[in-house]
Amino acid sequence: MAFMKTVHPLRSTLYCLGLGLCLAGLTACSSSPKLKPASLSNIDERTTLRTVWSQPSDPAPSLGSSASGQGAFSPAVSAGMAVVAGRSGELQAFSLGTGQRLWSLSLNEALAAGVGTGAASAEGHYAVVTRAGELVLVDAKGKVRWRQPMGGVSFERPAISSGVVAVRLADNRLVGFDQETGNRRWLLQRTLPSLVLHGESGLRVASSPAAAAINEPLGPTDLLAGLPAGRLLWLNASNGAVRWESQVVVPRGSNEVERISDLLGAPIVLSDAVCFGAYQNAVGCRQSANGRSLWQKSFALALPIAANEDWLIAVDTSDRVSGFNRRTGERAWTNNALFLRQLSAPVLLAGAAWLGDSEGYLHAMDLQTGALVGRLRLEAGRPSGPMVTTTEGLLVQTQAGRVSLLRP
Repeated sequence: MAFMKTVHPLRSTLYCLGLGLCLAGLTACSSSPKLKPASLSNIDERTTLRTVWSQPSDPAPSLGSSASGQGAFSPAVSAGMAVVAGRSGELQAFSLGTGQRLWSLSLNEALAAGVGTGAASAEGHYAVVTRAGELVLVDAKGKVRWRQPMGGVSFERPAISSGVVAVRLADNRLVGFDQETGNRRWLLQRTLPSLVLHGESGLRVASSPAAAAINEPLGPTDLLAGLPAGRLLWLNASNGAVRWESQVVVPRGSNEVERISDLLGAPIVLSDAVCFGAYQNAVGCRQSANGRSLWQKSFALALPIAANEDWLIAVDTSDRVSGFNRRTGERAWTNNALFLRQLSAPVLLAGAAWLGDSEGYLHAMDLQTGALVGRLRLEAGRPSGPMVTTTEGLLVQTQAGRVSLLRP
């Protein structure tokens, strides 16, 4: 009987996988001395974040030392609301501006990942996947619109675009369900490698700047999908038709662990480019019009990247943080000050890259120089998934059960 092996990356913890293979930031099983995380030293603090509001929420699943792997839980924002989910299947909605609790909903089913939404076309709808293999759509009033068996399991947040709720299943099928009825509208199958990072690839609704780069009015009708084995797809959300597909990284190595090259997190859509990061392999940007390479650099990536029009920020398997010129790919700086502190994926806000660590600190690095310029401690531990930048500030959901809006 055939079976599929999966890996969940923990950058500073050894995982022996059959036949003596190990995953520990790409180091082999050995008797080498255990390295210690960097201690925090005094910094010239030039920026900080203040808490606008903070509310208790259903605790998110414990993810060991990974804040972005299988079962990552982070807020979703749509229609002026922040919606969060926890391990027990409870969804809660808060006013993004004030933090007022608007509604709560118990699905009576353990969830496999956090809440997904989409662009304006999502119209205040939110989608989650259960560990039992159901896709659930909830409206802006906290009412379940429908529940639909997916025909498989998923460990990733869905995305909503062009009247479709899209999800990637663990067997590497992309499936689109009709937003009104829940019926399956399309299915796209891609080959699944023998070893993958569940929860690390992602879907992104194509934004209007990217649509302008293509000779047709796409608006929010398209999806970008980052897949295992280094594949990047731009597809029409309404019917699943592939507009372009690119093999951005070719898996190489002497064993299955070394050949893992999954795209981490959702691709980032910018005015002229789609930027990506491939686990333990590379970071780079492609032309949004056709998927052709703008630049690509080798990099031992451990977490989803962050990027804007000027900068691409990446974290390696030892928690060293690097800043790349987004347009040329030139590496401008690398900061080792947070070595092995089990960082969360970076987000960009107010001229800085913000990263959480295992002790619940948020660190700010200046985008121009990479210098540490800010630090604060979250009141309820480390982020449970990617932090979310919004028009109101930075949304953070913690593993201990807290959702907060922070603002410069």
